[in-house]
Amino acid sequence: MFLFCPRTCTSLAAARQCWKGLQQKLSLGDWEDIGDCLGVQVTRDRPNRTTSLSQAKAFNKLLQATGMADCSPADTPMVPGTALTKRDCPPESQPATDRDKQLNYRSVAASFINFCNWTRPDLCLATSKACRFMHNPGPPHHIALKRMLRYLSGTVDLGLVYKFNPDGSSRADKTGVWMMLDAAHADCPDTLRSTMAYVGFFDSCPICWQTKLHTLITLATNHSEYCAAAKAGREAKWLEKLFVFLGFGNFVLPIDMFSDSKGSIAMTYNPVNRAATKHIALADHYVRELQELGTVTVSWISTKQMIADLLTKPLGREDFERLRAWLVDKIKQIKNGD
Repeated sequence: MFLFCPRTCTSLAAARQCWKGLQQKLSLGDWEDIGDCLGVQVTRDRPNRTTSLSQAKAFNKLLQATGMADCSPADTPMVPGTALTKRDCPPESQPATDRDKQLNYRSVAASFINFCNWTRPDLCLATSKACRFMHNPGPPHHIALKRMLRYLSGTVDLGLVYKFNPDGSSRADKTGVWMMLDAAHADCPDTLRSTMAYVGFFDSCPICWQTKLHTLITLATNHSEYCAAAKAGREAKWLEKLFVFLGFGNFVLPIDMFSDSKGSIAMTYNPVNRAATKHIALADHYVRELQELGTVTVSWISTKQMIADLLTKPLGREDFERLRAWLVDKIKQIKNGD
């Protein structure tokens, strides 16, 4: 998922001029305000310099279709400590009536994939875990999916709110492109693989995010975080290429990446091949090269400030809502216009 709005566009006229510049390199139509893009509603508040993206219509449609429109809302999409496993999947000889439940499960889970990819990064972890059992969900999996619907019913008005201030200040006191990354070591009870996640920002605005189960088993927490850094590094490299193409390369480089693992950061800056790291795959050393080339920097941040924690483990209400405030916000219903 990627969304881009140059901070240098300080007025509507400047935005139109930027669009004309992009037309010289890209096949774009004439400038016009977009009100709806593939089911995503775009709302602009020009006096306050904000752009909001919401899928409230799709949320309500799904809740109506599943009979959950009037349900009791949940505070979080997952219960803290939830561990979904294949052991809860029913046997292959299940009754035919359960097949209908499976089809409904897949349909609802697919809708959540759309939501978390476009406007709701707070749903990434729950969606990732639910989708691992689309082939044969059992009762605990259906309960977990119902919990996600209950959470959605209470957060229909949440979406992405992009705020661009003329003075360049941001909620994070951080300008340019920067990222946070995290990993939950061996949290999958079936494969013992680790969940990795990253979130990328332009100033305080989220522009890219992902939650993914690693393809290999990582042997330690530092190893998990190091692999997560490599994954985020590949996204950072793509962002570098994009911003250079758009003429903003000097503005965003280097891309600062933040981790709460001092051990993995030390591995990034120290090329010594110790016995504890010689088993790491070549691809996972990619972040070290990016750091040496000056494309990224990797710095430490406390776990309490780690926004990507929201995308790697089920959190309690207080921590979940505190970190969610960095990613999604309430959408104000404002008519589009100049």
